[in-house]
Amino acid sequence: MKKPRFSIFREAYSGHPPEIWTLAFLTLINRIGTMVIPFLTVYLTTVLDFSLKQAGFLAGAFGFGSLTGSFFAGRYCDRFGANFIILLSLFVSGFFLIFIQFASTFYSFLSLIYITAVFGEAYRPALMAAIADYVPKSETGRTVSFLRLAVNLGMSAAPVIGGFTAAYLGYNWLFWIDGLTCIAAATYFWQASKNWRKKPAAEQIEIQAQMQTSAVPPYKNSQFMLYLSATFLAGLVFLQWFHSVPVFLKTVWGFDEQYIGILLGFNAMMVILIEMPAIHATEKAGKSRRALLTGLLCIGLAYLPFLLPKTIVLCFVAMFIWTLGEIFFIPLNNATALNMSPDSKRGEYSAWYWMTWSLANIVGPTMGLAIADEFGFNNFWLFLSGLAVVSLLLYRRVLAKK
Repeated sequence: MKKPRFSIFREAYSGHPPEIWTLAFLTLINRIGTMVIPFLTVYLTTVLDFSLKQAGFLAGAFGFGSLTGSFFAGRYCDRFGANFIILLSLFVSGFFLIFIQFASTFYSFLSLIYITAVFGEAYRPALMAAIADYVPKSETGRTVSFLRLAVNLGMSAAPVIGGFTAAYLGYNWLFWIDGLTCIAAATYFWQASKNWRKKPAAEQIEIQAQMQTSAVPPYKNSQFMLYLSATFLAGLVFLQWFHSVPVFLKTVWGFDEQYIGILLGFNAMMVILIEMPAIHATEKAGKSRRALLTGLLCIGLAYLPFLLPKTIVLCFVAMFIWTLGEIFFIPLNNATALNMSPDSKRGEYSAWYWMTWSLANIVGPTMGLAIADEFGFNNFWLFLSGLAVVSLLLYRRVLAKK
């Protein structure tokens, strides 16, 4: 008997344990509260009159804090538990997000942005560890996709709310709303997780993983390190959309925060509507590797429309191409890294993977805005496209041997 057309969606979203539904709702709240991030460089350059290089350096401090937070979160999850790290991340980062608005000097901003990122970005590895605590290994992929949907739903609302808030209420409200949202999420999680218990299947997997010691660490796995190198370069290209593109749209093309927010919201809505069926069809057809490379190529090409004369239509064209790239590249890149990780060292491999993205967050804003400031945005867009091609060639070399 032929299955109903939408049965694949029901199968993907049904049957999750209560703990995962709570984590999904928590993630949704947390991501709605990230409305500060897309407008941080705009705030620093247009409101506080920092130079592009200074704004890039401050945004890079967020990436360095993310790197630090990921490292310590992975280390201390085993000692104190993933739930405690999630609670600490949300609660402390919420207070520091509120404090950022009161900074008045370059170094005070540097310190607060770094500390906020240390605690705030500890959330991601702790969330992944929590997944392993409450679902069996056979359902991990489905659960990760489900939580990513929560991320994208939150991100679809965050830039739109943030853009209107910055344009009509002022930037100070962004910090208040962001910080209070994190604190509210922490309070909700503290109450909801009091009686949670690890599932027996997850506990058995944990015991078996501890008994396996033969797998090499990630830094001794040459193929995995090459994969991380390709990911780092791709990350440099990918992340410019959140740092350099908003500054370009505001200072060069003259679009205000409201338009930038709508544009970023359009991206998130596309991901919500297209990603799940697109990835399912890709995996079912056995075209994951080709789709990953195509997605990366789209990300590199998405910056080229900014070489043309200013028009709002080109903004949406560029965003459409970049979003198609994100839809295929990000989930398949995450899945490939996970599949390359041995069971006994999955946490360690995952930590290295996320720290690679954090490193890209450190280098990306500083490098991007500095290059744009020194050589102009047109040359910078061409540089990004070339960097994407280099990354693509590295990916082809790794994936050909898998």
